[in-house]
Amino acid sequence: MKIVFLLMLSIAAFPLLGPAAARADDMAASHDAPAVAAGAQAMTLVQLTDLALRRNPKTRLAWAAIRFSEAGVELARAGYWPQIDASLNAQRSRALNFSGQPASVQTRYGASVSLSYLLWDFGARSGTLDQAKYELASAQLTQNQTVQDVILQVEQAYYQVLGFQEVVEVNRQSLKDAETNLEAVRDRKASGLATVGDVYKAEAALAGAKLALQQAEGQLAAARGALAAAIGDSPDTSLSLAPWETQVTLELPEQSVASLLDEARDARPELLAAKAQEQAAAAKVEATRGSGLPSLNFDANAGHTQVRNVGDSSQFSALLSLNIPLFAGFGDRAAIHQAQAQLDSARANSDDLRSQVELQVWQAYQNLRTAAVTLDTSAAQLKSAQQAADVSNARYKSGLDTILDLLSAQTTLANARVQQVQARLDWAAARAALGHAVGGLKAPASSTESP
Repeated sequence: MKIVFLLMLSIAAFPLLGPAAARADDMAASHDAPAVAAGAQAMTLVQLTDLALRRNPKTRLAWAAIRFSEAGVELARAGYWPQIDASLNAQRSRALNFSGQPASVQTRYGASVSLSYLLWDFGARSGTLDQAKYELASAQLTQNQTVQDVILQVEQAYYQVLGFQEVVEVNRQSLKDAETNLEAVRDRKASGLATVGDVYKAEAALAGAKLALQQAEGQLAAARGALAAAIGDSPDTSLSLAPWETQVTLELPEQSVASLLDEARDARPELLAAKAQEQAAAAKVEATRGSGLPSLNFDANAGHTQVRNVGDSSQFSALLSLNIPLFAGFGDRAAIHQAQAQLDSARANSDDLRSQVELQVWQAYQNLRTAAVTLDTSAAQLKSAQQAADVSNARYKSGLDTILDLLSAQTTLANARVQQVQARLDWAAARAALGHAVGGLKAPASSTESP
């Protein structure tokens, strides 16, 4: 199995390029799509994944985080532009006069424009912009990881449903076998070839088969609810799934586990996002240091004032100022220490996450190898258990085996059936988990492919 590794996922339902507003409109339209109708056409894993990527709330949260970070970059870039303000004023005043002469009334109005421009600083402005850019990169990578998490969630829920459907079927078969055994025991008792104790044992086995079936049906209902929730529907939504593949093709990854570990370090979006957060924290340290150093500003103002019945006047001014912070109550030093602590925390988080990713890859790789072995073993176990049950049934009818021998063989067969289903489920889950662990899960290209 060739594992595909991606740094940035490009998904038809959610393109990474293009305006954020357009992406939000697309998501809103997808979210408003009607829920899957009961009795609809059987859905494949590809179709379910496509629905989840368009409707799962986690993907909308990730896109909202990207839009927030995009706005942060624009805010940081605003610091490189001059700030221009315009004002209009009108004033009517009357001077107090205690001499007995009439008080004069004066009407004054005018307009002015002011400009303020930061010409130069010691990195506060550039550091803030770098921090915003790294945070945007982190949000985009986090969105990629969210996509992979949703894909894995859907795959796991999908195979859980198919697995429990199969478990329900094998338990129904075991129930039929138990009913057949009870019938046979009752016939033998009527003929004097079995005791009432044998009947009780067969009835107990039948009750156990019913209990196993009821438990499997409850687990299937829970798994169906989890799958519906994963695609953004209510848990009580009825979903019809395409049948499980009858043959399982065993394909182990071509890469060694060491190669998978190396590629996961470079491809896992979650780990790359942590690295971006680490760079953002480093940029914040530089911006904080620069805010406590001198800055050069240019300020200008121009205006015109009209005084009724008197005349008008114009004025303008320009100012070039060098601001040198001298003392701020040690607040600047505390801010630098705080930013440095955030950088240390980001580095520690990145190292911890790398350790977790490496462990996930190692465990997923070993689980896949184990699942491949158990698939063959479970098939052989089921074949032997079926043969043993057939022989025991024939021997019981001939009076050569006791009811305990027959029930034991039937129990072994029931367990072998369930274990074969579990082995297939473990293989599918391990295959998806390994792709997720190395950052190689990707969304389907279309909704028409087969699972």
